[in-house]
Amino acid sequence: METEVLVVGGGPGGSAAAYHLARHGVDVTLVEKAVYPREKVCGDGLTPRGVAPLLRMGIEPGLEGFERVVGLRVYTRDRALELRWPEVAGFPDYGLVMPRAGLDDLLARRARAAGARLLERTEALGPIVEDHWVVGGRVRPQGGEEASIRARFVLAADGAASRFALQAGVRRDPSRPLGIAARRYYRAPRRPGPWLESWLDLWDGRSLLPGYGWLFAVADGTVNVGAGLLNTFRDFSRISAQHALDTFVRILPGAWGISEETAVGRTMSGPLPMGMSRRPSAVPGMLVIGDAAGVVNPFNGEGIAYAMETAEIASELATEALLRDRPGIAHQYPIVLRERYGRYFRLGREFVNLIGNPRVMRAAVKYGMPRERLMRFLLKLMANLSDGRQGGMDDRVIRALERLAPAS
Repeated sequence: METEVLVVGGGPGGSAAAYHLARHGVDVTLVEKAVYPREKVCGDGLTPRGVAPLLRMGIEPGLEGFERVVGLRVYTRDRALELRWPEVAGFPDYGLVMPRAGLDDLLARRARAAGARLLERTEALGPIVEDHWVVGGRVRPQGGEEASIRARFVLAADGAASRFALQAGVRRDPSRPLGIAARRYYRAPRRPGPWLESWLDLWDGRSLLPGYGWLFAVADGTVNVGAGLLNTFRDFSRISAQHALDTFVRILPGAWGISEETAVGRTMSGPLPMGMSRRPSAVPGMLVIGDAAGVVNPFNGEGIAYAMETAEIASELATEALLRDRPGIAHQYPIVLRERYGRYFRLGREFVNLIGNPRVMRAAVKYGMPRERLMRFLLKLMANLSDGRQGGMDDRVIRALERLAPAS
């Protein structure tokens, strides 16, 4: 089989890439190992940055079963603060919640309606490389025999594990941050209303964990309860994502009804490669997008927005390269990523290293929460609602956090 662009992985990044390519008239084939709808590990929450790419795909959130949220409600043990999404040009003033099973199905159907060829139940085994150039992929349909799909370009969008990109030489940079997260659904009486709820002080009895817990309401009446943790603190190796989630569930008020009796389904967990931690993001003939490239926000663990954004970037470059028959155009991709995310992700990497220090984490919670103006600025910063280019979003944030930490 031959196609102009082969997209490996049918998550938000892969489906968004297939959609944009098909809309430009490119012959694109999207392969997905599972069949939709399928379950994925995710918090299911989208900030306004994550909503914007959906709108560019022509999706009407009010018609598709999303839960709409107006902002973030932040908790510590003795305080709660409601922070509405800021009004920023280029972004909506609301977020959304939808389980990945539904979201991924919606986006894949959107790609197919635009003209993409969708192959479900088809596992991508590895890239085909000729003369150091990726020219397609080896695939195996469920219950079938191995076959080849040859392509002018390949987009690897196969998630955090990214075995496909790994075989082409893409590796994780161990100096860059890694998160782990676990989530479970509950059918409980607690309904947060139009808010994403986040707890900042995950105290497990011995230490304050550098991460946060979340509780996001889903339109079907369930809530997604989860916790994420960063690898930048000393005892990371002894603490699992399950431990972080158990810690969070224990500190939730009993009246919220989050318990084993109200749980729906099993706990699922997974890694979050952050801050453009997978390199290179392009090899000859192949571009790597979303989690597969480690393009996850270090400040808040958001990955869906960046999966869809990098999909747009990659699809635009690949389309132009095909139209002009100049493959080198597509390989400007790493430069575009650095220009768009480099400074912001560098700041995020410094941030996660700092909050790995328990003194800094305690100080940030103790002194930051009472200052509503500061917290509103931090919400805008952590949700990346100014692309890192507007005033105030610079190293002064990190320096201020360092000053908050009491002397040892």
